[in-house]
Amino acid sequence: MQQENRHSIKVQLMDGRSVDICTESGANSFLKSGSKCHDYMANNVEKMSKICAKRKLSAKDKGDIMAMNLVFDSVAQYGSHNIFRKHFEHSTIKAWLAHVIEQIQRFTTNRNWITTGNLSTYDTSLLNSCISMMCHAVPVAIAFETEFFNVLADFVKARKGNGRALPCADIADTITLIVSNAYNTSKNTYDNTWTTEKSLKKLEATGVLEQFIRCATVPQAHDFSAPGLFRMLDEFQACIPFISKKLLQGQPCGEVAMAILEGRDGSRVQRPSVINRLKTMLRFATSIDPDHKCGDGNKMCRKCCKSDHSKSFQSSLMKCARCHQAYYCSRECQKSDWKEHKKTCITKTKSEIVKSENIQQTFTAFCTNQYVHIMVKMVEACEKTGLTKDDMLVELNFKPNQNGIVPAMQDKPEFKIAPVKDYINGSRPAEPDWFFKNQDRTMYDHNIKGYLATIKDQYSKMRPNHLLCLTRYEGGFSCYKIGRQDSITNKETFSQEAVLAFQKYMNDDDDGPLSNILDPGYLRKVKRELRIHYNYGPTDEMPDEETIRDALDALRMYEESYG
Repeated sequence: MQQENRHSIKVQLMDGRSVDICTESGANSFLKSGSKCHDYMANNVEKMSKICAKRKLSAKDKGDIMAMNLVFDSVAQYGSHNIFRKHFEHSTIKAWLAHVIEQIQRFTTNRNWITTGNLSTYDTSLLNSCISMMCHAVPVAIAFETEFFNVLADFVKARKGNGRALPCADIADTITLIVSNAYNTSKNTYDNTWTTEKSLKKLEATGVLEQFIRCATVPQAHDFSAPGLFRMLDEFQACIPFISKKLLQGQPCGEVAMAILEGRDGSRVQRPSVINRLKTMLRFATSIDPDHKCGDGNKMCRKCCKSDHSKSFQSSLMKCARCHQAYYCSRECQKSDWKEHKKTCITKTKSEIVKSENIQQTFTAFCTNQYVHIMVKMVEACEKTGLTKDDMLVELNFKPNQNGIVPAMQDKPEFKIAPVKDYINGSRPAEPDWFFKNQDRTMYDHNIKGYLATIKDQYSKMRPNHLLCLTRYEGGFSCYKIGRQDSITNKETFSQEAVLAFQKYMNDDDDGPLSNILDPGYLRKVKRELRIHYNYGPTDEMPDEETIRDALDALRMYEESYG
């Protein structure tokens, strides 16, 4: 092997040719050289193991280790996925991983690592080779079969034993890249159908996911240099089934995330792009009941729109056997609706059905937790336009922006309410800016085609108790009608009557109409939120016990932080 520089490593093939494995053509030629490649890589693993077994390494030993690690790094980085998969011997990869595991276990007890969070340059080169290797399916599959991720988690935790200490920035970055590459690879291989949830569960079971979260908080010079990391984080925060169960108190990942946001763990200098995503995840987790089945109490007949929140009615509804998304109260309704429904009825896989239900669950949780914000904006929109609630549409955006912020999931959510006609008629002035009208005409035309038909279909089936919402999420958009009922008074809380009741309280401080719709306990909560967020309500009204307690807690936290 001849190493000219970091970007050029020459290897001689059996036919006498010399190829540079730091190029795609060179790496592929080397991989396809058969026994030459296998023997060469296997010998490298054996040599590295022998050198690392020495009690004291010479400068030459350290240089040889770095050079051999660089070979694995380069072949994985520049070799094509198909060729790597077909020609790189599994036995060699297993031997390499066994060596890596043994060395990481050695790092874990290294005094310098425990006290400083840093490693020598030649030891770091081993971890760097893992970044590229985890971009390929076979190494990832073998890593999950072995204790690789468990050992990697223990490695980071050893540093944690020194207070809340973390790896240095470079090694923290390396850890997050290894894990995110393995995650992304596990979901995008030819013979692997792992969902986001399954991949996250696999990582969580090894203990490495919580350490990934901790390391991700360490600021890096350039966030844009790690697109795989943020792709994983964005899919992580959109995986409602996982975060609703695993990002809770008492769960390893939940405990770590909470400790980070409370300033008890993670980097002392915060990394906003990651912290914002963690805040969103925890907000999702705490707003969604993991035992609540999506859509319970909110399903209605697609044809006649008959709706009843009782369990008996909800359980009696029949589901379309093809798409599993349309419900009917009778065979007659299903038959008469088929001509219209078949235009949008598409056979869905089990994973697609679960994904759709998760989206509905997120949306239902949002409407429950942000009820006051929705109603205040609805009153303001109706007063501005002179229209009623029945002619308005709520536009929600659950897709993270570049900073990982989900507009609809902020403390004070960001969303839009506008007349339905402004979305479907004429020049469509209320049309969402995320339809790419001025960026990609083909995508825009595709979006408009589906969007117009969906909104018109749902709008035509609206009833006085429904709220019409257009929801954007990772992977698409949907339009829903939602009904919500007070569990004590049995009154519809998204009705025009409810909007007028809110208007009366906001304009005249009169809670009489609201008290006819909301039960006393919930009414107190609503009035409290109106007072805190919008300053609505009598100014001479005494604060309730919960408001006083929150204020005292806030004062206590301030004094603890600033003395």
